[in-house]
Amino acid sequence: MIRRGEVYLVNFGKQYNSEFGKVRPALIIQNDLANRVLERVHFKGVTVIPLTTNLVGGDLRVKIDARDNLKQTSEICINELCTLDLLRIQPSPLLTKLNSDELNEVALKLRQHLSI
Repeated sequence: MIRRGEVYLVNFGKQYNSEFGKVRPALIIQNDLANRVLERVHFKGVTVIPLTTNLVGGDLRVKIDARDNLKQTSEICINELCTLDLLRIQPSPLLTKLNSDELNEVALKLRQHLSI
């Protein structure tokens, strides 16, 4: 089962205009209650945030250093939050898992981005 805070490879498909495309790492941001029931529901959507190795910093990025199976230092692109079908997520290998400080920074920047 995938869990909030884990990073996996995700197939974002063909790039359309400014949307992210190709297979790239993404953070699972969806809550674990929803993640636990994915196999039992008809709509198997998973909310993720893509990562990029194009490091620019800023208010809508969270930097994650290379570690575990995440081979390059990357940034989580908060403003690119999206929901994709579960089948787009490659469940193995787990690339890395965010620690509580990193998840808190993602949550703070996500709240700022969404004005909630």
